[in-house]
Amino acid sequence: MNLKFKTEVSSSLEQVKQGFDRNLFLQLKPPMIQLVLDRFDGCETGHEIHLRVGLPGLLQTWVSRITFHQFDRETWSFVDEGGPLPFPLKKWRHHHGVRSKPSGGSEIMDDITYTSGNRILDLFLLGPLWLSFAGRASVYRRVFGGH
Repeated sequence: MNLKFKTEVSSSLEQVKQGFDRNLFLQLKPPMIQLVLDRFDGCETGHEIHLRVGLPGLLQTWVSRITFHQFDRETWSFVDEGGPLPFPLKKWRHHHGVRSKPSGGSEIMDDITYTSGNRILDLFLLGPLWLSFAGRASVYRRVFGGH
């Protein structure tokens, strides 16, 4: 399954890149989900993020590895891929992209591909995952300025 989101912000590409840190990661946590961030190396190839996530009392391990990153004057992107993942996820790939807007500011993109290995379960997960990532727009606009 695939989810895509785009959010325009008033901060420059460089400001957004600098703001993608441990603090922003914690602010992006969806409501109703408990998250413990055990390790956050950053957003460059080879970096890792280790967390425990889930409902209170039912935390599961999630490790994401940054498998790709690129930065130039116009764009910045990185990809995190999960493993191990919390049940029921079997595969997770999250492409983060930021591009400069000619009119000023930037556009932040989240492109998520996931599977549980079961098409019906993937469809069931679509709603909760959509809600989790749709909420990022308000955090991005608060941190990087509305546009």
